[in-house]
Amino acid sequence: MNARQWTILCVTCLALALAGPLQAAQHEAKVIVKVESLVPDGGVYLTPVWVGFHDGQYDLFDVGGLATAGLEHIAEDGDAGPLRAEFAAAAGQGLDGVILAPDGFPGAPVYDPGEHSSAEFMLNPTDHRYMSYASMIIPSNDAFIGNHNPWAIELFDAAGNFKGKKIITVLGSMVWDAGTEWNTEMDAAFLNQSAGDTGVTTIAPIMPHPGFLGSYGNPGSASMILGSTNAAGTLIDPAGGDFSLPYAVVARITVDWVPDPPPAPDPAMTPGGGLGGQPMY
Repeated sequence: MNARQWTILCVTCLALALAGPLQAAQHEAKVIVKVESLVPDGGVYLTPVWVGFHDGQYDLFDVGGLATAGLEHIAEDGDAGPLRAEFAAAAGQGLDGVILAPDGFPGAPVYDPGEHSSAEFMLNPTDHRYMSYASMIIPSNDAFIGNHNPWAIELFDAAGNFKGKKIITVLGSMVWDAGTEWNTEMDAAFLNQSAGDTGVTTIAPIMPHPGFLGSYGNPGSASMILGSTNAAGTLIDPAGGDFSLPYAVVARITVDWVPDPPPAPDPAMTPGGGLGGQPMY
């Protein structure tokens, strides 16, 4: 091999080495999403958590804007079906799912205070670069958690590389009021609601939730939620259930990469694994 051939070979090898990680990163990646309720005993519950993975063009909601019909169903009744349909129509190659609590009631696997569960998703780093989430706070009229910035939770960079473990801590100050139902605390899901979509309808902008009636953030009115017994027969503690208290924490959502399993050993390359049971050299 002459000097010119050696130079060409080195340049080719360098180009392949540089391209390797980028090409590998574009392959599908498995991630695990863990949802944890961090409210204390006697606190609020969470409905099954909807998660959507998209390329950044999907916007769940805007602060000061109006809720879509899909978000309204999540915020009022914890029903993710209409939102999933909206996402499928708007997010192109997006992927979504609903993470259920480990226990709960038949047909309503809600998160009790302190419960957690997880689910795995196979993502394309280009089509599923970002994540959005939503879940209803229960009992309530239309309180929910979710991210209004579609680029806030970036899982992969522009080259398709996983950016590392994401931990989203949802504070009580991050609870939203969907503006679709008057916060009378009557006909509140998981408390005194006789049927879905039965509260007093309003058309108001999405804003930070002021807190339950009679809470730290919304004093002056008698509460129907704090100090009451929810549909599970559990007391909503006036302190533990008050997400408007300073430093109150509601949930934590963690997203991490699941590494590929190591390849199975080749019997032919192990001692005694060659032809006729003899080592191969």
